[in-house]
Amino acid sequence: MTERETSRTDNFTDAAFAFAVTLMVVGAGGSGVDGGTLESAVAAIPSFIIGFAIMAMFWWSHVRWRRLRGAGDWRSLLLTLLLIFTVLIYVVPLRAMAASFAAFLSGNLDGFRGSIRRLFTVYGIGFAAMSAITALLFRDALRRVDLPLPERREAIGQSCIWTILAATGVASTSLALMPALAQFAPLLYATLPFSIGIFAWRFDWAGTAGEAQPLLAPGDVEAAGDDDRGADPRPLAGQHAE
Repeated sequence: MTERETSRTDNFTDAAFAFAVTLMVVGAGGSGVDGGTLESAVAAIPSFIIGFAIMAMFWWSHVRWRRLRGAGDWRSLLLTLLLIFTVLIYVVPLRAMAASFAAFLSGNLDGFRGSIRRLFTVYGIGFAAMSAITALLFRDALRRVDLPLPERREAIGQSCIWTILAATGVASTSLALMPALAQFAPLLYATLPFSIGIFAWRFDWAGTAGEAQPLLAPGDVEAAGDDDRGADPRPLAGQHAE
């Protein structure tokens, strides 16, 4: 891809994320100016914050991926378009999930009218799909031949993190499909700070764990070799003979 094509693709991606955020705002509020509309708009602020934070997380991951990948090729373009397509669908269950979660935090148990089971099934599918696509994007960054070691390790680490996110979404969806365990489906997302935190703490981001550290610098090794070649072995032989 040329620099112009890459710039146009990134602009389209930014516009898609901005449009998704706009859909959350439009769906949360209304167009009237009466007191009821104002109250509903204020009450929707917590759900908008939750949805905006999740959407910004995916958008920022694409920005970081572009920095690692560079221009990319047809595979990079295909993954980006697939991410955009999923974002525009994912915003609907995301808005519903954020609204129900905000209502739960505020103590309003009647804030979401519908099946929580069905909600987290659809939401989990979307969350897992977007996380899996993001993980594939960072795996795609490893195809860049001139990628330095620190950036290569960052791409590997980010790919693993998004794989954890995708696996959590799949596990939550599986629980949501089971009537006896559906109530535990939302709780799996609460484990993400711990699972990702432990991984980020244990992962070798610098890529230095597998490097062998020489005992001597190359110049010291050459100097030591010259000293050994220039030394007279006969005193050593005499000492050994004694």
